[in-house]
Amino acid sequence: MDMTARLPVVGIVACLVPEMGIGFQGTLPWKLSKEMKYFKQVTTLTKDPTKMNAVVMGRKTWDSIPPRFRPLPGRVNVVVSRDFTSPFIVDVNGCYHSNSLILGIEVLKHQLGDRIERIYVIGGGQIYNQSYDITDHWLITKIRTADSQIPVPEMDTYLDKTNLSTHFKQQGSEELLKFLPPGVDLPAPHMSSNDNGTDDDNDPKFLTEEKGYRFWPTIYDSI
Repeated sequence: MDMTARLPVVGIVACLVPEMGIGFQGTLPWKLSKEMKYFKQVTTLTKDPTKMNAVVMGRKTWDSIPPRFRPLPGRVNVVVSRDFTSPFIVDVNGCYHSNSLILGIEVLKHQLGDRIERIYVIGGGQIYNQSYDITDHWLITKIRTADSQIPVPEMDTYLDKTNLSTHFKQQGSEELLKFLPPGVDLPAPHMSSNDNGTDDDNDPKFLTEEKGYRFWPTIYDSI
């Protein structure tokens, strides 16, 4: 058996619940440094210190990253666009280009699989919508406004809740802790019911508040 084929593919995204909104006009509607720290730690840290992770993104997501921060350090960067001419080719900056999400991930597994621990799909909306059949897990940070003075942000891009609920099932905090690599900073868990019953209210959440928002990480596993 080709062991590289078992590399987990993980969607990771922050979204406003319950509608699962993830963006507006190509940008994030919030700037939450603690959530970005979580994203960086999860996608960079590994359980095996001899390996690293890969992050796969669409061209618009790549362009939205300030040039001084790209390629994202400590990770294999793969950018997907139909405008590219190859399913997998490296550029002068060490970033890989692919003209197909599925082919790009397959070639990534076979060419670099011995170096990679996990493959994270990091957006944007079109890339997420192509990912439900190839992802093994989803790490979803759920966000709500916590301050009545903060208006609910406008959204025009959403996760496909039907696809998510059809192919994946949310797990509890214990499963999330087992999945995350060591070194990820999480707040102390406590009980809350901030998701209108779509989360298990008897399961403690790792709640964080920042800039009038309340958010907590969750994990969904394929059914």
